[in-house]
Amino acid sequence: MVAILGILVSVAMPPLARTLDRAAVEEGVQRFAAAHATARALAISRGTLARLELDPAAHTVTLSVQRTAQAWDTVATYPLGSASIICSNRTLVFNPLGLGHGLSNTTVVFSRGAAADTVTTSRTGRLRH
Repeated sequence: MVAILGILVSVAMPPLARTLDRAAVEEGVQRFAAAHATARALAISRGTLARLELDPAAHTVTLSVQRTAQAWDTVATYPLGSASIICSNRTLVFNPLGLGHGLSNTTVVFSRGAAADTVTTSRTGRLRH
């Protein structure tokens, strides 16, 4: 009986691990997309610059709005799940029109195990994955 259970577990574990990896990657992508949309909407609605700062080590993204030329107010910090994050640019800034401001093109790769997904933001502020 124990041998049969051991065989069943050894057969079921790899597909389960792949499914969990894909779910973790998708969670990160969806959470980043939600934070991205929130930052753009906040920049437009408040008529000011809004900034997203990725922290790959902490698996978070922080949303801030510009108060003065040199000061930013943190609105929220969002967790991005358990997937690993690699990004080409850690800071994205949106202007009051919802367009990218400055060096706002970036590529963010979420990965875990064999699963990976890439999210790209353009200068126009759009997100693609």
